[in-house]
Amino acid sequence: MQKIDQYLYTIGRNITTYKYLIVSLMFILILTLVSNLPKTTIDTSTEGFLHENDPKILEYNAFRDQFGRDERIALAIKTNDIFNFKHLNKLKKLHNELKDNTPYLYDITSLINARNTIGSENSLLVEDLFEHWPKNQEELDKIKNIALKNPIYKNLLLNEDASFTMIILESNTYSSLGVKESDEFDDFEETEEQTPRVFITDKENSQMVRKVKEIIEKYKSDDFEIYLAGSPSVTEYLKKSMQKDMAKFNGLIILTIIVFLSLIFRRVSGVLLPLLTVILAVLSTMGLMAYTATPIKIPTQIIPSFLLAVGVGTSVHILAIFYKHFDEYGDKQEAIAYTLQHSGFAIIMTSLTTAAGVASFMISAVAPVSDLGIFSSIGVLIALLYSLILLPALLSILPIKQKKLIKKDHQDILDKILNSFAYFSQTHAKKVVIFSLIFMAISIFLASHLKYSHNPLKWFDEKSDIRMATEIIDKELKGSINLEIIIDTHKENGLYNYELLKKLEKISKDAELIKTDTYFVGKVISIIDVIKEIHKALNENKNEYYVIPKDKQLIAQEILLFENSGSDDLEDFVDSKLSKARITYKMPWVDSVEYYELIQELQQYLKKELGDSASVTITGMIPLLAEVITSAIYSSGQSYLLAFVLIAFMMMFLLSSVKLGLISMIPNLFPIFFTLAMMVVLDLPFDLFTMLVGSIILGLAVDDTVHFMHNFRRYHHREKKSVEDAVRYTLLESGRAMLITTIVLSIGFYVYLFASMSNLFNFGLLAGSAILVALLSDLILAPALMALLYKKEKKNV
Repeated sequence: MQKIDQYLYTIGRNITTYKYLIVSLMFILILTLVSNLPKTTIDTSTEGFLHENDPKILEYNAFRDQFGRDERIALAIKTNDIFNFKHLNKLKKLHNELKDNTPYLYDITSLINARNTIGSENSLLVEDLFEHWPKNQEELDKIKNIALKNPIYKNLLLNEDASFTMIILESNTYSSLGVKESDEFDDFEETEEQTPRVFITDKENSQMVRKVKEIIEKYKSDDFEIYLAGSPSVTEYLKKSMQKDMAKFNGLIILTIIVFLSLIFRRVSGVLLPLLTVILAVLSTMGLMAYTATPIKIPTQIIPSFLLAVGVGTSVHILAIFYKHFDEYGDKQEAIAYTLQHSGFAIIMTSLTTAAGVASFMISAVAPVSDLGIFSSIGVLIALLYSLILLPALLSILPIKQKKLIKKDHQDILDKILNSFAYFSQTHAKKVVIFSLIFMAISIFLASHLKYSHNPLKWFDEKSDIRMATEIIDKELKGSINLEIIIDTHKENGLYNYELLKKLEKISKDAELIKTDTYFVGKVISIIDVIKEIHKALNENKNEYYVIPKDKQLIAQEILLFENSGSDDLEDFVDSKLSKARITYKMPWVDSVEYYELIQELQQYLKKELGDSASVTITGMIPLLAEVITSAIYSSGQSYLLAFVLIAFMMMFLLSSVKLGLISMIPNLFPIFFTLAMMVVLDLPFDLFTMLVGSIILGLAVDDTVHFMHNFRRYHHREKKSVEDAVRYTLLESGRAMLITTIVLSIGFYVYLFASMSNLFNFGLLAGSAILVALLSDLILAPALMALLYKKEKKNV
């Protein structure tokens, strides 16, 4: 250890010798990274939560390639009676303006252009419901009667009492970015040279939603209320809230840092240099994300504020030692070298343990959590590099005035507090350790009552427009989100099979019976509805003919008539070879944990009903949301274990003792167990954000433990002081810096209490509180453990 300290001393001397070269090289590196910031993108899509090679994503992509995008913008319109000329004219005008002015729009469906199938014995006509605009009330009443009797419209375009109607907007499946206009020779190009098409981007989705929102504002009135919902709208609302919160968090943390640095150092350099160092580290990290084309996602939005809070602690430890030595001796070069010798190794270890804590997320099956692990750990190391190299180089260049030391003959209030912690921990060591172990055991029991959750809609305030709109649509129109089932016969024209179609009909009818206290299937849409609709239309529109024809040839003929009618609706339900069928369950937006069991049961049920006649794939937004929380729960356990193992080994190395390294982990586990107990008591869910707290806190809590153990060993082993004196000297020397960095870190997390979304609020509450508990653990539990470990030693009086 002494050799490492001496090596760091030499590095400090070299930094001051080559300060201008070092600053130049560092700023070249910084400018290279920061220059990528304009390439930064944001992605709040549901599919963005999973890795590109995740089986669920591959299934979902195959579904989108075949049937288009299932995420649709939903507009629910409430009137006292939609079937009057005033409201219908307004609906028509709104429909047409959305159709003409919405970017990236693939299709729009409302009562205005709803499919109306008319047939005779040998011909079929498929036209819009309002193909011929009614001229009088009698004609309007006739159209109204058709709409109210059409089973396909129910809970899709009209609610049960027709007080709500829907406009559904489907976007293009693929992005238009970078796509050149086609010409007549494009079809002759070799397919091998064609690059894979990119699905519609988050940016294009936002533009589409914003335009729709802009248009509907012109049509809202007291008698024509419009509610905007659907997965694309939720995604855009998430992005807007995220951008607003990120700016707010970063501003509050920077303000906090300025205030505390001013109070601590009372020097301009003591405020500007740490602030500059940590801001450059944040910008460099975000620039690296942009360079690697890694978008900012919901979990990774915490990276800037996390690095600001963590990075400034490193600078505080360096400056605290530097100013003290410089003010006492007046030699800047020696003060820098001494600082790195005295605290450099401990600072390096604290940064490495913090990086290890967050790096444990790299193995997560949830893509943005994995990104968080990668770039937050890199960011911590970048902040360490800038603090150890750039900050000392700037200190050696800038003119810094030496302050006169004020000799104190008495202890200040902080010294007295730290002394009282040292006395209490040593006097009541056994009681402290027993209490801590009992508390952790109780917390393990409470952890079994954790409530798992993944519901992005619940992150918003109850009165937010998007949440209210979604809940209204779920209630009035029986669902706002889809579960998609793909039935593959693996045979061309396999869907002409009557027995198979009857099975699909039974599956649809059974699905409509699904209802629990939290969710239900509001509507099932499939090729079965189209086939029955065609058969009924070709048989004088008699209700008894709303069935599947038994004859295979008749089924084929009727489908051919439908295709020749000019309608392209068939492609929404089957593939071109009629080997695959799509069944859509329209369901409410509830916590995805609720749907996980349904999906498992549904897979078994479909296998039983279909047997070997077809294979089944379940996809869509609901399975993706369920997969996210399932993967998150499984990965979090792995991350916690990995973080513990990595940090434990580092502590063993730092303390040169396996036994002491493992014992030192106890104070770091205490705040994690405290967090678990806090979550159960406050009924906070274990979701994508609260699951992050454990590894983050383990990585941060160990920082104070490193400083405590590093200095304790110096006084106890090198200077041969008693345990009591070693603890007291350690707390008096390191306690202030530990307290300051803890306050900055806790406030850095507590700023999330000002978030507009509850998931960030919960994360900030838990993380901020855990950081404070971690400090108490290192001020009380760690000294108590040392007292018991060395209790056989003879005390020095």
